[in-house]
Amino acid sequence: MNVESIGKPAFLTDIKYGDFFYGQMGDKVRPCIKAFFVENDTDVLDYVVSFTPSERGASDLPRLFEAKTLSGSGAYRISNPVFRHLVSAGTLLLNTEYWAKAGIIIESSNATYLTIKSGRMPHKLMYMNVATGELLTSPPKAPFAFITDWKIVLEHDEAEQALVSFPSAKTPTAVL
Repeated sequence: MNVESIGKPAFLTDIKYGDFFYGQMGDKVRPCIKAFFVENDTDVLDYVVSFTPSERGASDLPRLFEAKTLSGSGAYRISNPVFRHLVSAGTLLLNTEYWAKAGIIIESSNATYLTIKSGRMPHKLMYMNVATGELLTSPPKAPFAFITDWKIVLEHDEAEQALVSFPSAKTPTAVL
């Protein structure tokens, strides 16, 4: 019998920065991305970005947590997920006065950034480089565009399975 595996169990230490995985936070299994922050130009601090329901509504926001927040050190790494923006006139904002919110993509000339909820105040945001997992405290420099709809998918032959989508109508669930 052939078994087509969509991922493998791994330790969090084996997952690379910027990789998508499922991890247990409390009693829930949540989709996450491994990220890092460089403090004082030398110290590298490990974080996870988890897609967690907002206290203010039903939307699932990317939120920043210390890596030690995960219950145990086990995770389920997903093989080859694809981060896809949904670009259309309705989802693309070029207005530089727009104040980014958690979950919005900022597409700059040099990288793609995901805005992350990083504190209790509504304006506390960090910016994660989607390709590298690096966290920044300041937004990228112009020129840039804000993309309000995106998803992370797993491609199967000619079909795809959405693992996380933003904005979402329901809580993301594990596909284990």
